[in-house]
Amino acid sequence: MVKSVSTGVQQEATATSTAPEPEVAEDVFDQRGVLTVSGAHFAHDLYSSFLGPLIPAVQDKLGVSLFVASLMVPAQQMPSVVQPFVGAWADRTSKRWFVVAAPGIAALTVSSIGLAPHVALILLLLICSGLASAAFHAPSIALVGEYGGTKTGRAMSYFMFGGEASRSIGPLIITAAIAWFTLEGSFVVAVFGIVASIILYFTVDTSKSDSDAADRRQLNIAIRPLLRARIRWLTGIFGFSLMVSAFNAPFAFFLFKYLVVEGRSDWFAGLSLSLYFAAGGFGGLLWGPLSDRIGRRNVLYGTLGISPLLVYAYMLTEDIAVVGLLALVIAGVFSMASRPIMLALAQEILPESRAQMSGLMLAFGFVTMSLITIGFGAISDAVGIETTLWYVPIFGFLALPFIALLPRRNEPLPMPGASA
Repeated sequence: MVKSVSTGVQQEATATSTAPEPEVAEDVFDQRGVLTVSGAHFAHDLYSSFLGPLIPAVQDKLGVSLFVASLMVPAQQMPSVVQPFVGAWADRTSKRWFVVAAPGIAALTVSSIGLAPHVALILLLLICSGLASAAFHAPSIALVGEYGGTKTGRAMSYFMFGGEASRSIGPLIITAAIAWFTLEGSFVVAVFGIVASIILYFTVDTSKSDSDAADRRQLNIAIRPLLRARIRWLTGIFGFSLMVSAFNAPFAFFLFKYLVVEGRSDWFAGLSLSLYFAAGGFGGLLWGPLSDRIGRRNVLYGTLGISPLLVYAYMLTEDIAVVGLLALVIAGVFSMASRPIMLALAQEILPESRAQMSGLMLAFGFVTMSLITIGFGAISDAVGIETTLWYVPIFGFLALPFIALLPRRNEPLPMPGASA
């Protein structure tokens, strides 16, 4: 007999009446656990944030086109296709080593890019970095969801702030390292990730999560029927993710290049990229908890409805230094608002297998982001990066219809075989 236990849209499918029922969410918000894994997110994503400044540096060193240099993004992102499998594995075993080891591996691979003599080796290093990213994100997001209890939006906002904080200072760190030690000498930045993994080894606690994993192995929950029962929500979350990736990815990876082409210095471009991500991190801290209170869909409609207009305002005022930077910060606060909210929704759509659902969503996002950056690089080579950027905000508006397919606040969780 199957029964549902509802907390908002969060519910858990149980097995037979003789099987124990794993707990989906507790009321207690484990702040120490959330902050620890958010710190791991900071340490790991610090290295992926280096790609913006590294793309033009590699392009100059090796004399390749922007299209070829842009292959660095999919090389780092495409290994994320394995994230659903990593997530399923982590759901049934332990999330500990995924969280602990990834920052050190990312540090060693990305920091070695300056030493690579040709593009093929750079792409290989980034593929290894991408595998570390695939191993890290789905288990860590699921772990944060468990630590967050019923305040999933708040927990995900902390987690995403860790990532956005790293992307805020990352461009400045790698720009300074290249300026002071040259591209080849920038390997020194590997120290941050290595030290982080050592610290995480002694601080990450997954005992509660490992106990839940044992319960899941006993229940042997079938995921496919649950996915079919929630197809409307899945269509909404993946369609929205596609449009938002097309809206955000070009600015995340090519804003630095765009500003350099416009005649700005490397330092100004690095500062602009850092401010953009810092604003996104602040927005996450604001919008995630707000979505816990007034509903995920309401916040998404409000922020995505205005953020494309704010991006256009930035592009119109970019050449007015202070005004342009202020417009960029405001655009960042709104345009990246969806990131913690979508992670929270992923946990709520499939609470029976948090890491696997996070892996599915992240794999889809990373793959589409890779294809988007390749297309953006190719089009920019043909018509210019500024012209191409003017079409990007349109995708923010195209994301709005998919919000209607997402779960409403307090909407019951569909179950296989349940009546309408």
